[in-house]
Amino acid sequence: MIMKNGLKKLVSFGLVLSMVVVMAVGCGSDPDTSKKSSADTDTKSEGTSKDDKVVVGVSLLNSTHVFYNNIQKGLESKADELGWDLLIQDAAADANKQLSQVQDFITQGVDAIIICPTNSAGSKSMVELADEAGIPVFTMDIQSDGEVVSHVATDNYTGGQLAAEYMIDKILTDKKGDAAVITYSEIEACIQREKGFTDYVKENAPDINVVDIQNYSGDQQKAADVMQNMLLKYENIDVVFAVGDPAAIGALSSIDAAGKDTKIIGYDGNPEGVEAIKSGGNWVADVAQDPEAIANETLEAVKTKLDGGTPEKQIKIAPYIIDKENAE
Repeated sequence: MIMKNGLKKLVSFGLVLSMVVVMAVGCGSDPDTSKKSSADTDTKSEGTSKDDKVVVGVSLLNSTHVFYNNIQKGLESKADELGWDLLIQDAAADANKQLSQVQDFITQGVDAIIICPTNSAGSKSMVELADEAGIPVFTMDIQSDGEVVSHVATDNYTGGQLAAEYMIDKILTDKKGDAAVITYSEIEACIQREKGFTDYVKENAPDINVVDIQNYSGDQQKAADVMQNMLLKYENIDVVFAVGDPAAIGALSSIDAAGKDTKIIGYDGNPEGVEAIKSGGNWVADVAQDPEAIANETLEAVKTKLDGGTPEKQIKIAPYIIDKENAE
């Protein structure tokens, strides 16, 4: 295990104190008044275990999202297997709250920190604070603008391409029509999904027009409003690609309310998306992620680092398509 800076200072202080005690005894002072319990220098910082277990601090983007619930389950299962302790916090999509959580992890002297940043830009300061404390930082799902040890996430650009490929092969088979995208501009992973989709369409079906791209900022109700505005603005939208299942849920409510036949391709593979696809409505497909694999690979990267190795800088987990044929 990597000894933290604070513990190093404590040990150094203990050595100096021992020397002082030895000198005091040689000068005739009472040694009993200078004794110190070994337990006082043997414990970790508050909040970590005292049995020398690895302790990892985790700050999730938002625990109300099913995807992050599944990541948490995967982390807890893998941590049990490794015999590690996790300190898992919900940032609730609040950058200031997440910063406070990381600061708490540093104060507690954890062995490593895992972050699902609330915002790709601006999370650098958290990474730098941990670096200064000698604590390695890893990111999951959402990339940071800071320099982390490893980033583990779905191959989101490929996921966007899969969505476009499905649209062309299964929906707009004559390679003509109008499509739209509901994106999440604050999150780099979602930008990559959007870009994968639009690049694939441009290269493989240039007669399909991506007529609109609008941001829903991770808010399901806003996605519903965005979809409603699109349906009012354009006479016909054949397909909408939603870069997250909450966006797809919002879009579906507006499409159903308007009585439109716009098909939806979502992204996440959450249970509500799978059920909607099975029902045979307008939500026809989803690009599925593997949160358990993301969790496992992240903790494996942490283990490699703490064991003195060098994990891969970028670890990508392959996405796959769910539609009515394979929905379970």
